[in-house]
Amino acid sequence: MRMVRTSFDRMDMRRERRYLSPVFEVTVAGRRFRSINWSMSGLLLDGRCRGAAIGAVVDGALAVPGSTQTLSFSAELVRQDPETGASALRFEDIGPAGVDFLDRAVAHRLH
Repeated sequence: MRMVRTSFDRMDMRRERRYLSPVFEVTVAGRRFRSINWSMSGLLLDGRCRGAAIGAVVDGALAVPGSTQTLSFSAELVRQDPETGASALRFEDIGPAGVDFLDRAVAHRLH
């Protein structure tokens, strides 16, 4: 499979483009976070998912502030940065409804 770069940083091997906006409100295990950045494959959160180990699957929901629409998801906790306190989640399978939700968020950001 051919990899398409979305960054000019040679060390960044991500397949999906990262977005800084819109900033999502994210709830994981009853705790609220804000997204630092996100892509079609996951999220970087502004805090630590306490009580979850790396590799654990967590359930959550995300929403655009001021909107009533939410997206429920399951994601693997792939990283917790001890320096910044950020947590990285990789979506398990957001399905067509999740892809549509994120596509609409990107389209809204462009207008």
